[in-house]
Amino acid sequence: MSGISLMREVALVAAACQLAEPSDQVPSADAGWTAQPEAREELCARMEQHEGEQDPVRLRLMDELGLGAVDYWLVMLCTAVELHPEAAAAVSLLTEDARQQLPTPTVVAKMLRGIRGTPYQQALAASLGGGAARAAGLVEVHETAPGTPHSQQPIRMNAEELRAVVAESRAEGAAELEGYAAAVVVPQRVTGFGPDVIGPAQRLLDRRGLLVVRGSSRRGCRQLACDLAADRGRAAAVITVVAEPEHPVRAPGGAQLARARAGTGDALVVVDLHTLPAVPPGVLAELERSAQVISGLVVLVDESVDTVDLAAVDAPAIDHPTARRIWSSLLPDDRAAAMALRFRVGIEEATTATREVADLDDRDDGNDELLAQRVRAQGARRMGRHVAVVTSTARLSDLVVPGPLVQQLDEIIAWHRSGHRVRWEMKLGAGDPVGTGLTCLFSGKSGTGKTFAARCLANELGLNLYRIDLSQVVSKYIGETEKALAQIFDEVEAGHGLLLFDEADALFGRRSEVKDAHDRYANIEVSYLLQRLEAYDGLAVLTTNLQGNMDAAFVRRLRFILQFPAPDRGLRRRLWEQSLPPEQWREGELQLDLLADRFQLSGGAIHNIGLAAAHLAAATPSGRITVGHLARATQRELQKSGRPADVAALGQLVGPLVDTAP
Repeated sequence: MSGISLMREVALVAAACQLAEPSDQVPSADAGWTAQPEAREELCARMEQHEGEQDPVRLRLMDELGLGAVDYWLVMLCTAVELHPEAAAAVSLLTEDARQQLPTPTVVAKMLRGIRGTPYQQALAASLGGGAARAAGLVEVHETAPGTPHSQQPIRMNAEELRAVVAESRAEGAAELEGYAAAVVVPQRVTGFGPDVIGPAQRLLDRRGLLVVRGSSRRGCRQLACDLAADRGRAAAVITVVAEPEHPVRAPGGAQLARARAGTGDALVVVDLHTLPAVPPGVLAELERSAQVISGLVVLVDESVDTVDLAAVDAPAIDHPTARRIWSSLLPDDRAAAMALRFRVGIEEATTATREVADLDDRDDGNDELLAQRVRAQGARRMGRHVAVVTSTARLSDLVVPGPLVQQLDEIIAWHRSGHRVRWEMKLGAGDPVGTGLTCLFSGKSGTGKTFAARCLANELGLNLYRIDLSQVVSKYIGETEKALAQIFDEVEAGHGLLLFDEADALFGRRSEVKDAHDRYANIEVSYLLQRLEAYDGLAVLTTNLQGNMDAAFVRRLRFILQFPAPDRGLRRRLWEQSLPPEQWREGELQLDLLADRFQLSGGAIHNIGLAAAHLAAATPSGRITVGHLARATQRELQKSGRPADVAALGQLVGPLVDTAP
């Protein structure tokens, strides 16, 4: 029989004994009962027998969480009154309050004294305030009215734990972690960070039981937590707390954490609060109490969280040497070196990517290109609504710009690929106030190829391209823009991508003289961007049509400034050729030399004309582009930009234009 059913019977027998007491006497609370001795003796024997049975709920609460007998039977009684109305009625009689159907410490002490013979003061002391059951997050104490004695305050089951206990199975209960992501078990054979980082953190965790790992990089925090587990020869059970719009953030209790750990062996439990917009007051204090139940807990938070009075360490971001150690634990040295140059990932990400490659490819020598693709896919999945993942196959060979500009783009690629060598072998740049990232400005008129060049760079370097959606980033609410930008930088660094700020002057504009509160907070946003760009450890490209509007402090922090000019006649001829489909889809002489000579158009405009002409041709039976299709498409592009598109402007194209008129 389950402990819940036993406590239902105990409540009914206790109520009967209470009713049997003489109505003209007020017996002492610790005197016990004299009525129904056989029933009480039989219940006592069954309770003692149950405490040695392999009941799954009893095993979890008493053996795993370490609850004593009083705390265990308190939880069973609280569950019984939730499930059995007659048990709730019996408790109401014992409290001598018709409005109260929840047990109090006094009721628990009376029951255990009268049925089990437990000394009243001992049972009362153990159940006051919920005792260990409350510390484990199993029960909650409610004060009915100001001034109510602690011994008379009702105790109720935590709703989530009620479902878990009713399930009567650790396997079923482990699935009931509402408000939290499922526990991700991360086993690793080696550590990523060195002993200089792990050692002090390990000593703090051993001494205090709860360790807060804080840092701007969530990946670095998770890696340090997993390293602490690996250093102890254990896996890490990582539980992520998520923010739900309609519910306040709650800290998982000790019992919930123990259930999440069930089935993982002796894993180190890690609670990830890093993604929360804010950690509510009291959450860390609740977790500190839970740490006493599960014997050690690691909590991950953002660097801005106040960790006063708690044992805390700062987790560094994963640098090149750390990435090299991580990849070397999974790949041969030559392949590990190549992957560490491209991706600074944690063991959790690297292991997932290598496992996916093993499932998709059976090559004995490995498939590093597929591995890189899987790592980039992980990063793309983490992007929020502020970032658009841009896919493209364009390479630098597809970019039509002057030769000096191509040379500068090649230098950007070389800088990015050799950055680790300068930093870790030549020992330069560690104290550089501008940081270790690579930020470039592409300036020029619309349609000159700035955004297309960023796509080519990303593909040449094997990176994702992340484009910032300014409409989602800039907020009228104070502080919201900074929060969105912080999230973007963190996500892009974790996603192994090139960060593209299109029309960057909207965000990176000049700071103005402060005349009102709006000016002051606008300047704060610009200042925040300056600071974050300094700390950014990646590749960012800013494009603008109006370089003069950029704040001078931004320009000082840029590694490269590339000017994209309007194409000359030779470049326009190449652009016309590139904008059209292959020869088999062309008919007759298309007069590309004439087009390049007569119309001083940007590369973007020429691309639009080629695309429009292809659609016009596709609607005809032959499907081939003629000079007439190009003439009509050119006329429409000129009209769009407000430029002359009459007979005088079109010149020799008027004849082909008339021939294609509907």
